[in-house]
Amino acid sequence: MMTKEDSTVFEPQRIAFGDPLVDIHHHVIPPGYLDALARLGMDTSAFPSWAPEESLKVMDRLGIGRAMLSLSSPGVWFGDDSKARSLARACNEYVAGLRKERRNRFGGLAVLPLPDLKGARQELTHALDSLNLDGVILFSNVEGRYVGDPELDALMADLHERKATVLLHPNDVPTTDENAPLYPWAEYPIDLARAWSRLVYRQILVRYPGIRWTLTHAGGVVPFMAERLGKVHYLKKEKPRWGRIILDLARKRDGGLELARGVSYDTVGAANPVTLAALRRFVGPDGIRFGSNFPWDSERSVEASLRFLEGTGRTPLFGSVPGEPERVE
Repeated sequence: MMTKEDSTVFEPQRIAFGDPLVDIHHHVIPPGYLDALARLGMDTSAFPSWAPEESLKVMDRLGIGRAMLSLSSPGVWFGDDSKARSLARACNEYVAGLRKERRNRFGGLAVLPLPDLKGARQELTHALDSLNLDGVILFSNVEGRYVGDPELDALMADLHERKATVLLHPNDVPTTDENAPLYPWAEYPIDLARAWSRLVYRQILVRYPGIRWTLTHAGGVVPFMAERLGKVHYLKKEKPRWGRIILDLARKRDGGLELARGVSYDTVGAANPVTLAALRRFVGPDGIRFGSNFPWDSERSVEASLRFLEGTGRTPLFGSVPGEPERVE
């Protein structure tokens, strides 16, 4: 029997590392996923090995109470809508199965077969209503179609209506992009900013405020460039929105900057003095979520990051984490 008081497994405010952490950025490699990529001619040799037991072992040793499982880039769409729908369904059902089996340890974020809008909206309904997953992971772009582009407005409306948790994760730039040869660790932080700029410019965050965004990889370059990127908040079709500019000047505020402060950022890539200090100064503890990036980041790397974060002081580091489960009695 569930009561209102039992609506969450973990306390919403984690003050220190003695409390169970929720890892909002923890990846899965479902059975058959690598085979599906190999059949498409993709090189999968760089993928890490993974099994649910490996995640649980790392979580137990490092004091991580629960992990929100999600598929990492490159996702499921490789030019064929039908195959992308099937692969997304298989991945989501696998994650839902793990969530059901170990609900107090695993949550799950659905992958959608974007840029196939119809398929993505159908899979969103199935994933949240039938599979009871906790939210979705969206990639900054899929072959040049970015989150925030006009073609995805209907999906944004769906996510807003559901007050959905969305993890925004970088993806490879299109192969036709002249910058495609850059290494992902160099390009990923930039691509998050490309997606973010579209969200701001097209008023997605204003028109669909119900979406609960978390930007992975500490937001990439978004926090560093938040004020500059936020200037597009004051543009419409490249022309200034003078009413909005004058109103915010009168209020002594920067609306574009406030938009960036109104979302959450995970700690992947933040385990260094400069990035973490900037992130804490920018959004404070309520805007920071713990993320491991396991298994793409090794157990040793995740442990080192945790120890660094643990040593930053006894003040609150992490705020509430969206998508926490109902307690199962």
